[in-house]
Amino acid sequence: MRRPSPTSTFIYALAVTALAFTFREPRQLLVVGLPNGLLGFSLGFRRSKWIILLFLIALWGTFMNALIVANTGDLVSSIGPLEVRVGALTATLTIGLRLLAIAGAALIFFSSTSPRDLIRHLEAELRLPKGLAFSIAYSLRLFPLMQRDFREIQLARVERGYRRFPLTPSDVRSIMLPLLSVGYERAVWTGIGAELRGFASRKRRMKAEFGLPELLVLASLALQILAAIIP
Repeated sequence: MRRPSPTSTFIYALAVTALAFTFREPRQLLVVGLPNGLLGFSLGFRRSKWIILLFLIALWGTFMNALIVANTGDLVSSIGPLEVRVGALTATLTIGLRLLAIAGAALIFFSSTSPRDLIRHLEAELRLPKGLAFSIAYSLRLFPLMQRDFREIQLARVERGYRRFPLTPSDVRSIMLPLLSVGYERAVWTGIGAELRGFASRKRRMKAEFGLPELLVLASLALQILAAIIP
């Protein structure tokens, strides 16, 4: 059986992201977050390890923030003056499951398509403007390049005597600023190159594709929604 079309997995990822922001109860978020997280991480572990790393960093930051703004309720554990209460763990669990669902859906999407196929299907099936479809596809193509840039920044930090992985806000800043600067410069020159190659005059082909793989994707999404809303 062939892979689902990029359009169906794109809609699936958007729908899961919307559900992650819509649901509030941990049980509902568990129904959406756990299956997408397990499947997405298993599919994209080799190609998109940096997304998993960002998820772990975000989870740690969420826990530290919860200790400041939501550390209420019964005492769970204490280490010296630091107390961890139920409220902090509940907030971390809720936001962590939300992030898990979003990251898992993104990994499922990235693992099932390529930027070239994505442009073609978004234009043909969703009738998106070719400029918007190109921007989405380019952002996907940019992820592995940003992963390479991140490794080079890590190497530069180690050579200068800094930590390889960010632990403090200053560490994050020293990584994000050069990473975003290089990405912006690359995006500008990519846009110039696309226009010089005649991107504006390229014609679109309209053709929809729907079969058993797309039906299975939509059915799995419907099952998650039903399992989450039915008490």
